[in-house]
Amino acid sequence: MRSAVTNVFSVVIAVAIAAATFIYRFNTLDGRLSGFENDHFPQLLRSTAMLDGERPLRDFMDAELRALWPAPTYSTSALAQKMLGRSLRAEALLTIGMLSAGAAALFLVAEAFAGAIAPAAVMTVLAVALRPALYNYPKIVLYVLAIAAILGCARKPTTARLMVLGVTVGIAALFRHDHGVYLGIAAAALVGMVHGHHVARPLATVGLTCVALLLPGAVLAQVDGGLVKYLRECLELSRAEAARTTDTNVRFSIDRSQPLLRHTSPEEIKPRIAIRWLPALTPGLRRRAEEELLLTDPLVRADASNWSYTTPDASVTHLAAIVHDPRVVDTDGIDRARFVLTTPPPPPEGWTRRLLRWRIAPGVFRSDNAVPWLYVIAWAVVLSGAICAASPRVSRAFTPPAVPLPAVRAMCLLAVVMVALLLRTPNLSRFADVSVAVTLVGSWLLAGVWRAIRPAPRWVRLVVAATLTLLLVTNAAAIVALADVPHQVSVAGLTDGRARRQWNDVWQRLGALPSSLEGIDENLQRASAYLRRCTRPTDRIFMGENLPELFYFADRPFAAGQMFYFSNFYSSPAQQREAIARWSRQGVPIALAQTGPRFEDEFAADYPLLADYLRGHYRKAGSLTVEPGAVVDVWVERSRMFVTDPESGLPCAATRD
Repeated sequence: MRSAVTNVFSVVIAVAIAAATFIYRFNTLDGRLSGFENDHFPQLLRSTAMLDGERPLRDFMDAELRALWPAPTYSTSALAQKMLGRSLRAEALLTIGMLSAGAAALFLVAEAFAGAIAPAAVMTVLAVALRPALYNYPKIVLYVLAIAAILGCARKPTTARLMVLGVTVGIAALFRHDHGVYLGIAAAALVGMVHGHHVARPLATVGLTCVALLLPGAVLAQVDGGLVKYLRECLELSRAEAARTTDTNVRFSIDRSQPLLRHTSPEEIKPRIAIRWLPALTPGLRRRAEEELLLTDPLVRADASNWSYTTPDASVTHLAAIVHDPRVVDTDGIDRARFVLTTPPPPPEGWTRRLLRWRIAPGVFRSDNAVPWLYVIAWAVVLSGAICAASPRVSRAFTPPAVPLPAVRAMCLLAVVMVALLLRTPNLSRFADVSVAVTLVGSWLLAGVWRAIRPAPRWVRLVVAATLTLLLVTNAAAIVALADVPHQVSVAGLTDGRARRQWNDVWQRLGALPSSLEGIDENLQRASAYLRRCTRPTDRIFMGENLPELFYFADRPFAAGQMFYFSNFYSSPAQQREAIARWSRQGVPIALAQTGPRFEDEFAADYPLLADYLRGHYRKAGSLTVEPGAVVDVWVERSRMFVTDPESGLPCAATRD
């Protein structure tokens, strides 16, 4: 039995993890979009639309597995903005608050399965270091809560606890329907293992509770266009997105010319800079750009467009060339005004730094091997957990007395499902998506192995301890490299006493956005200001490119029921006709679309009906730089009168207030 002191100690650690996570994530909100990602703004825009009285499916398209009422992915953000004000600060407080609470809950649940504090704490800290995307907080919070509910049902399968499990699965399904499927599989497996031949009634309790939560949304979906139509469109879009983002071709890069042990001089330890390339840049063109810009030691970050490098030339001239290169959309780690590296100098030389300059097998332990290593480890952890859980003898030896074996097996099953379906493309974001599964199973395995070898001779325990320590250190090094932890810690001000000042700066900046437009990319500032000057607040903007952030900072709603049209999404003839019907009823003085050959090769080819409507009702009037490397053509409505905006030289449909 756990003592009261142990319980209090666990709670204290959980609170500390939550607080540290919140400060770390909040203080690192910086960059061209003030710390938010391009993919976050579709969710934010739809929440704003809901604040204005709109509803998914009825008023705008949404085949992204989360449109069933009350659509908590959007309504939760809408509620935060209603309570805290329409600003990025409200969204930051919501998402980072949920991630921090999720980290604390992850530690407590991992500690329950492990029966030990140390492995749960270590694994949770590694999961936090992966920095899950802010908009992906449901993948942390919901899965931790669901596994906690699974553990509760396994311990005492009462009707009330079965209903709690059903509610958890139902809420997860409302956030995103595939979450409900994954968690539903684990819940059904648990009920089957616990109740055996008498599974029908408890399974019906879980299922009916879940259905009760989904039913109102299903009814509204039927009213607003048809439930079957909605599910079919969701399936089609999910297939297209999976095909676009699936790439499991991971390979280790081994430099056989390197010695087994190498001493690195201080001059060789170079700070890393992050670069976001043009999305249209092919791997071959990216490698050519790396050679021309002297970018070495490449390491992929969140996706195929985001990379981290070192460079042998840190001169002002060379860094300016990197910043201004037309293939580079954005950089991090370079002061874009003074063209100097923003990474602080290393601390004074001491015995620890001299020791760390010795590199073991540098040809193998390279930063560009972080991705394949973590991919292998993720699969190794969940498959090892599943195999151990399936063995009655091993699972009993690994599992603490307070944890029923069905809960462990359901957890391992869920982990295999998550890694198989969510880790489609190995990168930082995807590793964070499966961090709950790997953390829980990994904590259980670490504690279980140590528990199982306690009767073994001392030398066996020492060998196992050394092996596990080496694995943990290697995983930590890979995560530190991939998540750029040293730079993030520096940005947060945690190493030089700037944390409080950084907190205040971020608080003020996010609280003023989007009204002030301070703290975002300068091109985006100018583009947003142009749309504010030259359209009325009630006017809508049509967007034929993947730039949803422009709507948010311009403070203008999207037209045609969708905030962007790109990559052949929402492109069926029926969807295009539905978009045109909405478009024709709305006030849309300005439309933005891809420029040059991309308009014909991509937009017009994927959306011929929308392109024809654009050509017939609008005329091209110029171009607008939204972000570095992102230029769109400005089309204006033929039936309206326009004046010339003196600041941009583009047409203006409204005068200044």
